[in-house]
Amino acid sequence: MIGAKAGGVVPRKAVKRTNSVQPDAPTWLDLRSLAHARASSEDHMHRIDHALSADTQAHWRAAEPGEQVIELHFRQPHHLRRIRLVFVEKVAGRTQQFTIRWSARRGEVHGEVVRQQFNFSPSGATCEIEDYRVDLPDVERLEIRVVPDIGDPRAFASLTHLQLG
Repeated sequence: MIGAKAGGVVPRKAVKRTNSVQPDAPTWLDLRSLAHARASSEDHMHRIDHALSADTQAHWRAAEPGEQVIELHFRQPHHLRRIRLVFVEKVAGRTQQFTIRWSARRGEVHGEVVRQQFNFSPSGATCEIEDYRVDLPDVERLEIRVVPDIGDPRAFASLTHLQLG
């Protein structure tokens, strides 16, 4: 328990904040200016750069069904400490999987950061937020593979937001 001692609970003290910035508030990279993004397929109305924007109405959506690959190629290497992805599905129930891989220095692949599966349900879980603290030095390339439905190759991949810090 936070604030607990062997003999009981430590009284909390009021702390006055001098500004509105939280001490752990992330500083997100401006991916549109720092990296070139490419998707293996994209709907012309929902391009990959839409998922890199702070606009909550925009998102990326594949033009073709099945597994898709999103690649970010940084103009200069970056030390990544945080990766945040937001996926939204309000229509179909499905099990989605994504994998994040990274590489640095002349294309050397350094492996997977994460492989994750989750379920969408129109009557329940319609939004999945994945937020990872990482320590990836000198990243030149980040790859995200999205399998929109592990049970149906006809499903279309989408990504609402991708943020890196």
